[in-house]
Amino acid sequence: MNILNDDKFQEVISSGKPVLLDVYTQWCPPCKILGPILENLEEEYDDKVDFYKMDLDQNPITGNTFGIDRIPTVMLFVNGEVKSFFVGLKDVEEIRSWINKNI
Repeated sequence: MNILNDDKFQEVISSGKPVLLDVYTQWCPPCKILGPILENLEEEYDDKVDFYKMDLDQNPITGNTFGIDRIPTVMLFVNGEVKSFFVGLKDVEEIRSWINKNI
């Protein structure tokens, strides 16, 4: 997955394609489980959704802007706006269904 930072955030989410953003930290056990699930889904949705991840500890501006206080937080942006989000660990089928419902 592509790495996103505060500096490029607005440019990326406004790119035209839906953007899935995985907000995580290095020390978060559920984040380490969720990462590979999202990486597999990235291949499946390659032509429909751009996948990014952002380390909350290194990018506090975005975290503060969206009030992110629990991780992992996964947000789906459509046309530069948050269409939907979830917090915590979900299985691949739940995430696939969530993406399909929101793109």
